[in-house]
Amino acid sequence: MEVNFDFVKNSSFKEAFPTAEKIHKLYTIDDYRDVISNSRLLLESLIKKIFKLENLSPYYTVHDGEHRNLRNNTHYLRNELDYPLSIMDLFDEIRRMGNAAVHDNQIEPDQKQAWHCICDLHDILVFLINSYDGQDLYYLRPDIAMEAQTDEDHYYVRQNKQPKTMKLHDHQNTKKKQSVSAPKKAKHVKHFSSKQHIEQTNSASQTKTTPSTKDNWLRKIKELFHHDQLC
Repeated sequence: MEVNFDFVKNSSFKEAFPTAEKIHKLYTIDDYRDVISNSRLLLESLIKKIFKLENLSPYYTVHDGEHRNLRNNTHYLRNELDYPLSIMDLFDEIRRMGNAAVHDNQIEPDQKQAWHCICDLHDILVFLINSYDGQDLYYLRPDIAMEAQTDEDHYYVRQNKQPKTMKLHDHQNTKKKQSVSAPKKAKHVKHFSSKQHIEQTNSASQTKTTPSTKDNWLRKIKELFHHDQLC
């Protein structure tokens, strides 16, 4: 499979093309560490672009002792934008792989890792251009293509539609509520099953038709008394 970033040239993300093309060339000369580290740098510039497109403040609130870095920027986008979760996962993969390539010299990235990083970058760019430019480009991963193209809450031309107010954590809460209520329904059905009703009916009928022990003794005494009179 071959990756080509020419689709970025004439898009609203065209400033990313030189770096994307450089990353591809680094891969062809087996410079896998620089492939991953430069992918991380390109991701940083893409996130800054997204902040501008979505009118998000780069000076968002952070916890005491923390800084506005790539990790916190990515988490901030997760909360503020309703991108597909699979796309945001690609952001995190490039960030983690880039951190390892830049800060840990004992780790030597291989061809497989570099290729995975390029594919992540490719599908991120495809999603952004499809969403903001109204294109219909192809993804490398079928699962990401399916989620991005069939989820109407996430996939649309953003400049022509109003953004959704629902956040990512709202989707997760909805799924949890559904999973909790399901066992209760199953228990309710089991408790009022037709089998139990039949058993209760049979038990009641047996109670009515079967004579009690006291009645049996009275009947036997009468028979014995009647026998004595005959004798």
